[in-house]
Amino acid sequence: MAFLELTDGNLVYETSGVSDGDALLFCHSLGANLHLWDRQVALFENSHKIIRLDLRGHGQSDIFSSPYSIEMLAKDVIHLLDHLDIRRCSFIGLSLGSMIGLWLAANHPHRFIQMALAGASASVQKSASFDKRIARIHKHGLDSMFDELNERWYASNFVANNSDKVNAVRKMVNATSKAGYIGATMAVRDFNIVEKLPEINTEILLITGAEDKATPIAEAKAFAESCSNSKLFVIKNASHLAIIEQPDLFDTAIVNFINKAPLPA
Repeated sequence: MAFLELTDGNLVYETSGVSDGDALLFCHSLGANLHLWDRQVALFENSHKIIRLDLRGHGQSDIFSSPYSIEMLAKDVIHLLDHLDIRRCSFIGLSLGSMIGLWLAANHPHRFIQMALAGASASVQKSASFDKRIARIHKHGLDSMFDELNERWYASNFVANNSDKVNAVRKMVNATSKAGYIGATMAVRDFNIVEKLPEINTEILLITGAEDKATPIAEAKAFAESCSNSKLFVIKNASHLAIIEQPDLFDTAIVNFINKAPLPA
């Protein structure tokens, strides 16, 4: 674990893998931390230089001043790459991490070789629901929102049949600071990059669950059609957290994409 000192706080990050390998940066989802990617890091550590970070307000990074914006969080990534003297890398993101990836692809395309973005959204369709969630968290804490989130994050019957996996995610999110979670939720709520999608030329793999309620498949298809150098990979029997629901298929898609191999049938 290492620290990147910024103007109003420190970011925690980790590097691992092959020191002279191609660089691969992992960016986690809202309420998670760098350990979300433990399984995927193990798949690449013998071939790539791995970078992962706790976004501001998450994990062991400082809270900083909030609210945040996607631009702010994305610039933290650029600062980290500059700090590590990494001029180009591949990028893997989930949900909030995918929004950050999109901003980077639109504004710093020369820094990224390719991107695998899961549960990606170019804008939030129903911002009022985020305002309600923020108000609930202020009043009742992070744990109060899981009935809603479990409905959005997982496909039918997954929660009932996989309590250990669901509880592990819940524990990770509950470990996030309330201020950090709310600050990042505001960033998600206010993000809109739809008009810039046709300008993005970075090679992108969009991964979506067939039952995703947070970023519906119709939105993912429209997104893929807007970005000329993107392809869409749909995972059946999964919703927003296909990384948890269908781990083997999720991992195979990412490994094959990064390694320029055919995607799973």
